[in-house]
Amino acid sequence: MMTIAMIGIGAVGAVYANLLNQDETTELYCVMDDKRKERYVREGMNVNGKETNLNYVTPSEVNKGIDYVIFTVKNTQLHAAMDLAQSIVDERTTFLSLLNGIDSERELSERFGEDRVLYGLTNGIDATKNLHDVFYTYPGTLYFGEKRNEQITERVQQLQAVFERAQIPSVVPVDMERQLWHKFMVNVGVNAVSAISRSTHGVLRDSEELLNVSKRAMNEVIQVANANNIDLTERMVDEFFENVWTKVGYSGKTSMLQDIEAKRKSENDYFAKRVIEMAKKHGIPVPVNETLYAFVHHEEKRF
Repeated sequence: MMTIAMIGIGAVGAVYANLLNQDETTELYCVMDDKRKERYVREGMNVNGKETNLNYVTPSEVNKGIDYVIFTVKNTQLHAAMDLAQSIVDERTTFLSLLNGIDSERELSERFGEDRVLYGLTNGIDATKNLHDVFYTYPGTLYFGEKRNEQITERVQQLQAVFERAQIPSVVPVDMERQLWHKFMVNVGVNAVSAISRSTHGVLRDSEELLNVSKRAMNEVIQVANANNIDLTERMVDEFFENVWTKVGYSGKTSMLQDIEAKRKSENDYFAKRVIEMAKKHGIPVPVNETLYAFVHHEEKRF
């Protein structure tokens, strides 16, 4: 029996937790603090209109060794999530981050050790959360693995088998670091534009003007990536909008748009701001990202 702890039962976390929970060979713990547990137990969690039967626990209630910890929190919540994980893991536990951005793997490595951390991301999932209801039309694809995967390690094979049984589409890329940067490029391109314009996936997809801004922001990320020896190309921008963006639901919303609508602090500091910081080190102009960052930051100051 594989034991998995998931920390972060938001939109994405609820979708994957619900799928993992249907695999009889996996024992899933949804780990959270006392206050959150009380709320989740009281209100429950529905995915696509159906009640889930998730196992909500506090760290003190985990009574088995944990094989994998999967983080699906926001970047702003990562340190608190690592604190929750600290007391339920041992030397054999492997950590998988599905956070946006390019920093969580480094932070997990600094806390738990680089050799215990897998790289991960989700691509194309269109989950939207409203109170205790989560809706999605496409579960996306989960990309994960070691930093490089010329040969797939046993722990990656085991986790991939779990995802397959849970009907979670997954891919193990040879160059996972590059894949992480690719997702970062996408997040930078679509999140801020959608949040500022209050656009759903479909509205953004149908607007030539908004898509042009997104693509320009993504091309700035490519310049920064190349300066950091990450091989991203402009063709990848077109491939994303042609092959992935066409699959997401029309009414779906980016995480940043959901944050802005809920008057929560977004991951703006982990998207456009990170581009600006890295670009400055290499003397690369990134005017589109500077503008997007300023607009979102101004919006957040009004909360």
